[in-house]
Amino acid sequence: MSPQPRKSLIAHIFAKVQFYGVVFVLIPFIFVFQITIVYPELVRKLKVSLVEQIVHICLISFCFINVIGNLIYSIMMDSSLKRPVFGEGTYCEECRMVRPVRSWHCMQCNVCIVKRDHHCSFLSRCVGLYNQRYFVLFLGHVMLSMTYATYYNYYFVTMKFKGDGWALSAFRIFNPLLRFIIPEPMGYKDVYLFFLIMNVALIVWSGTLFYWHFKNVLMGVTSYEARFPELKDASRWKQNLRNVFGTKWYLAIICPMCESPLPEEAKYV
Repeated sequence: MSPQPRKSLIAHIFAKVQFYGVVFVLIPFIFVFQITIVYPELVRKLKVSLVEQIVHICLISFCFINVIGNLIYSIMMDSSLKRPVFGEGTYCEECRMVRPVRSWHCMQCNVCIVKRDHHCSFLSRCVGLYNQRYFVLFLGHVMLSMTYATYYNYYFVTMKFKGDGWALSAFRIFNPLLRFIIPEPMGYKDVYLFFLIMNVALIVWSGTLFYWHFKNVLMGVTSYEARFPELKDASRWKQNLRNVFGTKWYLAIICPMCESPLPEEAKYV
């Protein structure tokens, strides 16, 4: 039986464009925007002390490193099955080999994924045993980073509008056709408000996904298994966390480069 073809070239290119656009354009642009425009203005207006500035630079650098690092590791870490296993498992007709329990064949990747959670079109690969840690932490750090950025962007936009014009700019952002009706031209304030709205949207997006996936981690189930209540086991939440984030989970959550090996149990449950 010949292997099934991978997904179409157009879909593959589109997924890669999404990845490179976020990693090399959107996230760095938000970082630069915060550092070069938002924060200097707040420092000047609010007279922030040097110590507070250093703390802010350290925190925003921490957020940037964790968002980019976990995203890149989500791509680099491969959870595909390289060789058949011996003992308990199921036989894959496509790969023609025995795979571990909870491993599934992905029709898009055309390979079996160890402890497959789901296929992520954004990453253009499956989330499984070896990259689930980075994927979940990527979502969590995006949520924290955008919340932190929104706090400062709110004060920045408030100073720019001085309490007036919020509704007008918001209407023009959500409905660009209004710019042909409203005589006041669009300006930099509209761009600043757009960034604030985008921050809030990213908080909702990343927060919703993080809640769903982290809850599954605590319950010890994959996205597919989450639909079966009898498979959930919240009583083992500590071990469930270790099975995803590793034995040194406390290091994994603060730095993607820290080594946190998975316990042997995680490879067979």
